[in-house]
Amino acid sequence: MLLRIVILLTFSIISLNAVAAKSHESEAWVSAAKRQNLSINPTWLKLGHYKDKTSSQTAYSSEIHSKNFFIASNGMTDPQEELFATIEAMFTPLNQKNRDAHPQCQFPARYLWLKKHLQNTNVLPAEATCPSYNEWTHDSSIESLSVIYATGYLGNPASFYGHTFLKFNSANNTSSFLDKTINYGAVVPDGENPVTYIFKGIFGGYIGGFSDVNFYFQNNNYGENELRDLWEYRLDLPTESVRLIVAHSWEVLKKEYTYFFFRKNCAYRMAELIELAEGVNIIKSRAVTFPQSLIKTISESYINNRPLVLSKFYHASRQTRLYQKYLALNANEKALVHQIFNHHNKLYDNDFIKCSITSKYLILDTLLDYLQYVRTPEDRNTDTVNSFYQQVLIERYKLPPGEVHISKQHGYPPDKGRDPSLVQSAITHNSKLGDGISLIFRPAYYDVLDSDNSHVRDSALTMGRFELHSSQGGNFELRDLTLIEIESINAAVTGLPEDNGSGWFLKAGLQPPDLTCTSCLIMRGQAYYGYSKRISNDILIGGFLGGQLQDSYKSSGNTRIAAKLFTNLFTGKDYNMRILIDTATPLDGAKSQEYVTTFLSRYRLSRNSDIRLSYKKDKAEEYNLTFGLYF
Repeated sequence: MLLRIVILLTFSIISLNAVAAKSHESEAWVSAAKRQNLSINPTWLKLGHYKDKTSSQTAYSSEIHSKNFFIASNGMTDPQEELFATIEAMFTPLNQKNRDAHPQCQFPARYLWLKKHLQNTNVLPAEATCPSYNEWTHDSSIESLSVIYATGYLGNPASFYGHTFLKFNSANNTSSFLDKTINYGAVVPDGENPVTYIFKGIFGGYIGGFSDVNFYFQNNNYGENELRDLWEYRLDLPTESVRLIVAHSWEVLKKEYTYFFFRKNCAYRMAELIELAEGVNIIKSRAVTFPQSLIKTISESYINNRPLVLSKFYHASRQTRLYQKYLALNANEKALVHQIFNHHNKLYDNDFIKCSITSKYLILDTLLDYLQYVRTPEDRNTDTVNSFYQQVLIERYKLPPGEVHISKQHGYPPDKGRDPSLVQSAITHNSKLGDGISLIFRPAYYDVLDSDNSHVRDSALTMGRFELHSSQGGNFELRDLTLIEIESINAAVTGLPEDNGSGWFLKAGLQPPDLTCTSCLIMRGQAYYGYSKRISNDILIGGFLGGQLQDSYKSSGNTRIAAKLFTNLFTGKDYNMRILIDTATPLDGAKSQEYVTTFLSRYRLSRNSDIRLSYKKDKAEEYNLTFGLYF
């Protein structure tokens, strides 16, 4: 009994001494932190994701909602208390049984930053060993960061405007596909319909959060499944900044934010991480944050008098690689590709056998890319291939080693593209209403004539466009309000099955019933499905068939069957044209079939300015000369 008492007293004394020592050491750091006002240091506020909030007693509130992101009980709204609690936690005695649970392992960025600012106190906590964090960082071998931009994808509202994520480039990996990436997105329930998604995404109805996967999975998802090109921008950051950003990325994984579609989205959260690097300021004071705008900003930014972007790389999608190879074929080679695909035994006919080695390379490589292109995501995930693919692959292996280097047109990278928003002024002449002036504002994003390499070619994505018009010197009136307009085109380049050029068109808003009136707006919704074919690299033709729902105006009816024919002509990066013929037949109105003819042309004056000339015939004829500025 006496022995037990002695042991208990000895243990208690040792524990009290340890606590006292910890308290004394952490107090030295707390005192130094107070002298340096670290609780209001911009980097500390960034590490806690604190933003100004007048309703908070401390005038701050964190944008992270997860309670386990904070050490102090009121740390979500009090950066000073969170700082002091963090300092205290860093001196927690090491626990060899659960080393990952130590605060230094859970908050490595905070620890790095505190050591930098408080190392002159001559007091340092015992260094914790963090197995999980070390494995995640490949034993601290990450030497640089890249921002990856995935081009827009009209099959998912979340990706209309493109997407950005970070890639951590490790010196230890033999392939960049093994590099870790960190991604930010909304947590969306399975089966959520697009209308609900857009509404909740705009108004903060979803939780947002960070996740991590290897770059292989991102490349497979975006480049192989969604057929989106990737642009990689490697940043020239100091080693200290790289370590801090990587460490903070670990801290915010699986923490909950509020997701906002237009502002606090993937581009905004990636910019927050990059801004941890001292001297980098890339978050603009705008109501909307576009992924492409982030790319343009980092490409124009400097750090320590050097460009922030060190280099950039292009990762072509499966579709792009297929089209590049197909367009490199001559007429005979294209014909053989179709013949061999339609009749597999043609692979062994004399027409193919007598081809040159170079032609065989091109034909077989095109077929292999096409057969991969038409595989379903499920087949790709299970690595399922069909027997014909294996036949083509065997024939390719029979050839001597080698490949044909084809011309690969990358187009303009997104950092060279124009700004996303547009304001226009137009001089108009209407055969019924006379001369007039129009002012047009389009917050986002692009139309068929001004889409560039960072957008979906030949397509359109417009939200919130409105036009004010004044005729004959009168007052300005609302002439058009486009809530949303999406035109998705997938041009049939090869003409092979499943590369069939299917597309769709959706538009909703207020617009005049025709050109004879400007103050008689009606609500109209339009939905079409159609096909298109690329005649050459510069010419696209196509058509849509669908229907319209609208307010009835002068017996025009509420429902109409509608069709649209179009031709797009691109004569270079500066001049584009489009011709459209629309027809609509009322199902429940007294009016007869209506026709509308439209001609549109655009000339690019500079990266962020253009001039347009248009003609439209719809009960009246109207000519427009329009000058536009992008911002």
